[in-house]
Amino acid sequence: MKLSIIAASALAATASAFPLSMNLFKRDYKNSTEVVTTENHLIAAYAKPYALFQPQVFIVSMFYPEADVWLDGLDFVHNITIPGLSPYYPDIHCTTNYSICQVTTGEGEINAASTITALTLSPLFDLTESYFLIAGIAGGEPNYTTTGSVTFSKYAIQVALEYQIDSSELGAEAANWTTGYYAFGTTNQQDYPGNVYGSEVFELNENLLNRAYDLASNATLDPGSNATAAFRALYPDLKASSLPGVEKCDGLTSDSYFTGNVMGDYFDYFAKLMTNGSATYCATAQEDNASLEAFVRAAKFGLVDYERIIVMRTISDFARPPPSMADDVLYFFNEAEQAGSSPAFANIFNAGLPIVTDIISNWDTLYKNGSFKADNYVGDIFGTLGGTMDFGKKEFEI
Repeated sequence: MKLSIIAASALAATASAFPLSMNLFKRDYKNSTEVVTTENHLIAAYAKPYALFQPQVFIVSMFYPEADVWLDGLDFVHNITIPGLSPYYPDIHCTTNYSICQVTTGEGEINAASTITALTLSPLFDLTESYFLIAGIAGGEPNYTTTGSVTFSKYAIQVALEYQIDSSELGAEAANWTTGYYAFGTTNQQDYPGNVYGSEVFELNENLLNRAYDLASNATLDPGSNATAAFRALYPDLKASSLPGVEKCDGLTSDSYFTGNVMGDYFDYFAKLMTNGSATYCATAQEDNASLEAFVRAAKFGLVDYERIIVMRTISDFARPPPSMADDVLYFFNEAEQAGSSPAFANIFNAGLPIVTDIISNWDTLYKNGSFKADNYVGDIFGTLGGTMDFGKKEFEI
């Protein structure tokens, strides 16, 4: 079935065409419209009283191989097109009873933010109780992960949002710098940013993360091929040379692919700097901070529950070369056959399915009313959603 919505004004007519089994109703909502007369400032809620779809789980993929493992593994039979999705990935897919849906954002930060914004603002979807599983592949740090491993993040850190000078042109003043990167509003690599844009760090619900981690830890993971094992064996790190496992550690977001020990060491330092020493960098990705920024903005107006988001990345390749290739990083990056993509894609489904199944199976008893509410701070570096941040500093220039 293909549902293409051209205009929101067609909602009422469209609703009559759907069966009662979809549980369509006009939900109650708090009207948060208020007029601040002293400033002539109107604040309005974006209400969705006639939303057709109220999924319990929404899977977020970034490109087609990540999406395919879900589309092949579950009974996605409905295709729904809404304005604002990627031209290359124009459809949301839902299972027979619409309890599980899937969207593909397109790769990179701009595509991710645009797609998630379009999804959360669509009048077709009531996402106030939905759980979101951002599930994709990533590069991995060999001291924490290996190819095929599964990571669950508490923090997402945007590392390329910095000043950058060609390292060959730094001059004598920066003789001890390791790269040409340094934080906004500073003049060196040691200082916390003096000014921020708001998307630099996001913190996620640790209780929900732990639930997903525990469930995934009992899953059977694809170990990869003999070639995968052979490449892992080039690393002296215990994690890198072992079979894939499930890890709790944090992800970096950058539209620029990076590799090598110098860049790895600096971004590891920067991740700790941005989180007051709390983050454990183990995975590299392109989209997570962009998606989370869109989710925070939606959560501010009650369109989603930010505490119901999980970020899971499986490792398709190493972010650093093995010692035998340390002097030829270009070869390592461009030509070396790591054979990690196949188990990484497979383990998106293998490790992600248990939490999806758990949410559906225990919806009424555990998930609907939020049994895994966060004890830790959740949200962005601005404190947009309230609470007391455990990273950052008291004041920034914005």
